[in-house]
Amino acid sequence: MKKVELLAPVGSYEALVAAVQNGADAVYLGGKKFGARQYANNFDEEKLKEAVEYCHIRGVKVYLTVNTIVADEELNDFMEYINLLYNLDVDAVIIQDLGVLKYIRESFPDFEVHASTQMTIHNLEGINLLKKLGVKRTVLAREMDLNSIRHIKENSDMEIEVFVHGALCICYSGQCLMSSLIGGRSGNRGRCAQPCRLPYKLVDLETQKEIDSPGGNYILSPKDLNTIENLDKLLEIGVESLKIEGRMKRPEYVAVVVRAYRKAIDMYYKKGKIKIDEYTKKELIQIFNRSFTKGHIFGEKGKELMGFEKPGNKGIEIGQVIGYDKKKRRLKIRLKDVLQNGDGIEVRNIRVENKGIRVRKILRNNKIVEKSFEGDIIEIEFNGEATKGDKVFKTADVELLKKASETYKNEGKKIPIFGAVKCKLGEELELYIWDNDNYITKRGKIKVEKAINKPLDAQRLEKQLRKLGNTAYNLEEVEIDIDPSVTIPISEVNSIRREAIDSLNKLRSNMNNRSKTDFRTIKLEYIMKKEKKNITSLTAYVNNIEQLRAVLSTDIYNIYYSNIYDLEKALSMGREAKKQLIPALNRITYDSELEFIRKKRNIIIENGHILVSNHGQLNMFIGEDIKIHTDFSFNTFNSLAVQKLRELNVSDITLSPELNYRQISDFTSKISNLEIIVYGHLPMMITEYCPVNAVLDRVDGEACNLCSNKKYGLKDRYGIVFPIQRDNGCRTHILNSKKMFLLENMDKIVHKNVKNMRLQFTNEDKNEIISIVNAYCKTLDRILKGKTGLSNDALEIISKYKDNGDYTKGHFLRGVM
Repeated sequence: MKKVELLAPVGSYEALVAAVQNGADAVYLGGKKFGARQYANNFDEEKLKEAVEYCHIRGVKVYLTVNTIVADEELNDFMEYINLLYNLDVDAVIIQDLGVLKYIRESFPDFEVHASTQMTIHNLEGINLLKKLGVKRTVLAREMDLNSIRHIKENSDMEIEVFVHGALCICYSGQCLMSSLIGGRSGNRGRCAQPCRLPYKLVDLETQKEIDSPGGNYILSPKDLNTIENLDKLLEIGVESLKIEGRMKRPEYVAVVVRAYRKAIDMYYKKGKIKIDEYTKKELIQIFNRSFTKGHIFGEKGKELMGFEKPGNKGIEIGQVIGYDKKKRRLKIRLKDVLQNGDGIEVRNIRVENKGIRVRKILRNNKIVEKSFEGDIIEIEFNGEATKGDKVFKTADVELLKKASETYKNEGKKIPIFGAVKCKLGEELELYIWDNDNYITKRGKIKVEKAINKPLDAQRLEKQLRKLGNTAYNLEEVEIDIDPSVTIPISEVNSIRREAIDSLNKLRSNMNNRSKTDFRTIKLEYIMKKEKKNITSLTAYVNNIEQLRAVLSTDIYNIYYSNIYDLEKALSMGREAKKQLIPALNRITYDSELEFIRKKRNIIIENGHILVSNHGQLNMFIGEDIKIHTDFSFNTFNSLAVQKLRELNVSDITLSPELNYRQISDFTSKISNLEIIVYGHLPMMITEYCPVNAVLDRVDGEACNLCSNKKYGLKDRYGIVFPIQRDNGCRTHILNSKKMFLLENMDKIVHKNVKNMRLQFTNEDKNEIISIVNAYCKTLDRILKGKTGLSNDALEIISKYKDNGDYTKGHFLRGVM
């Protein structure tokens, strides 16, 4: 049985050592460029080289995150960077961008590629597509449950990696635009500002009434994942890698979590089951937690997933306030657990958020003590708000942190090696060192001489050879072949030993045996030849029959229709109106949902067009006689990605809404059949979690009628409301508070060879849809006829949206970080 890989997060060199010394089989980390954690310390070239060598010597693999979307103007830097990673012997790169995948597979065919969770792979068809494209491993969406993962493992030989511990995103990774649209910091570019960790109120959009959340206001903030007690179920179905999240965490966190999961995995392979002791459970809670959930993977939903009370480290409850003298700044606590100097604590109440403090002095019976225990009544200095009954939490345990740091201060993970030495009179000293895969021979520079006084014996020679200090090795056995009554300087023995170990290090560190490449010799034609000019037209995206009926009454010809459950009726309406209806598939479609789409396959193919929104859907229609359109959910951000989609038989490509005008212009100057969104409430999040259900405290399914019959939104701390919409797969979409409105900018877009400008309708009624479409159609008609300026209808509707503040140009002018 092949053992599962334990994969650890690394945000600093110290964390890397902590991971390796506590039992990680592989680590993943980011360089200074193109990684999805740009606010971690990350590794420059020198530190990265050192990190790879350190890990490889100890038999640990290194995966480098290159899992952001890359702009055309960055491609040269990106190519040079991949060349560097290849030459540094990085074992694999973790990627999101199809353009990145294209370049690596064509330029470095032996460079292993892993698909990031940012690719949102959640069905077998998506796995099959990535397999064709040369991906070795896929990190599945964290929303997948155990049965869905099992289905993929039983039907594919793709290596599968799953998250088992750490922070969760509430949105499907790779599909979140919230940080991007609110503040210009794109999660797809590694700069997420984590707006999901902020407070929100559920709002009834019709009455504007706020709905109280009894558990707290952090209704988009998930708990941390902890699956350690259920690992056996994952191991039984044969996943290849168990991934711990935490590249922003301190080294002690990495040490504690990796050690715990190493212990659990080893227990499974030794005993066939996992039983976690209470001490290990407590360590995992204490080192960092937002409360814990077993996650979607083990069936937890709704409030079970969420940490409404607090978005940061919750710690462990260690006592209760029994008195507070605010003038003396003296807090009296009855303890229910150990507290000592240096620990971090927080006093929690519903009135105010106190900042955490470090305990500097503990008084017990008016005497200063270093440590107190359960049942003790103590006093500490405190400057904040507290009343009798408030709970006290320990957020940092100085003893645990010290213990954790000691696990990686010295070399504890020793590699067994073997040796033999020849010490023959009149000959140079010969040393042979080997491990399971490598064999080193070294000959000294000084000849062995006859001893005049004290000869060198086998025992002394072996003792010197075993002095390996803080290296990664332990000399298990050594054969000594030494002539009697001879001698050689001990410095010569030490020197030949050091040379042998250095040579062994070099062999072990070059784990992949690659030949060095020169970036300048690698050629890839990524700038596309100019294609035919487009005549710009408008498209519309609608969600239901009522919206469809509204658009059919206008001049728009191509209409995307998202409700596949009444597709036949929609197609019939389209034919009757002599319009082209294009089925638009949901962004998330698990295998059971794809099965339903297969039942409609003949109807869709006969219709001649399909808008696909994920890699699995794309794979279903490759090779069919149908025009494939890809949606913005593919995050198409560079020319290489466009090329890759064209190779996969895609006809029309919707560009990422995170591109700005200049970047769009660069695209369309050389590429045709591109679409951009020019109107609509852009969806900021798509999530399996339903905040309406959770806040209203309904059991699964009970609140669904409320979602259907009422409109809800989320109000942030500034009073801005983000509408909530449910798709026909019963998933929650959180929409931008403002509609993207590029009516004033249409002349720029038309003159830049964009094929389609999409009006993305979400929650608009019939009258609003018709007025919007007419304004855009009239404006486009004026531009195509060479007229300047906007029509009165267009000016009127622009004024209306500006006056209401319901207006944004998205990233059209500003772009993203």
